Amino acid sequence: NGEDHTSSATSDPKLADKIASIKAKQQRHKVLLDEMERSGESQISLSDPDSRYQSGKVKAGVSYNVQIAVDCKHKLIIEQEVSTQIGDLGLLAKTAEPAREILGCDEIDVVSDRGYFKIEDIEACENKGLVPYVAKPRRGPAVREGFYSKEVFTYDGDRDQYICPGGAYLEPRYRRKLRDTMLIDYCNRAACKSCAIKTRCTGSSFRQITRYENEAVLDRMAVRVRDRPDIMNERRNSVEHPF
Repeated sequence: NGEDHTSSATSDPKLADKIASIKAKQQRHKVLLDEMERSGESQISLSDPDSRYQSGKVKAGVSYNVQIAVDCKHKLIIEQEVSTQIGDLGLLAKTAEPAREILGCDEIDVVSDRGYFKIEDIEACENKGLVPYVAKPRRGPAVREGFYSKEVFTYDGDRDQYICPGGAYLEPRYRRKLRDTMLIDYCNRAACKSCAIKTRCTGSSFRQITRYENEAVLDRMAVRVRDRPDIMNERRNSVEHPF
């Protein structure tokens, strides 16, 4: 109808206020986005600059990540730290090493839940007199789709091969880099073609198992956890009480 919407907006005080408010908000957001880009942070808390959005099993909110280490013998908190890191990955050695120093021990057992399962952190523990026992998460596309998990494939360290549930040997075929470590993919295409239990293993033409170049760290820990089946219950009975 040829009406000038700009003139209408400026002549309506309420609409003009809304437009001004939106422009001011845009400017504030631009300042925040510029700050995030400058600092490399992924989020900014408007209520408490140091806090971060944390997601837990029960609820989520803007908060902090509290780390504690409990001495199972005396049932006492011996180390605590408040972190803004989202999640626990990478915080195991950082929490356990000060605890070892406080206890005055050359070596201590460090037991944690699966939220700390990170190979670089577990290896760092071994290098610092910290003997790690970390629950292993069951994750990956095969598990989600109902196929055999990686645990049912037996690794033969002498031959550097995996033995699948059908008895075939999976050879190392492909190598690729992930951050600071190498990943090795094992497979046996020919064996998968004629495998009688393939439908329980994969929906693809062949099954592939991926192994970290330094996965011997996890193999050693798996043996420790297997040999001490009650150690995870001991952790729950000690470290969960303070929370």
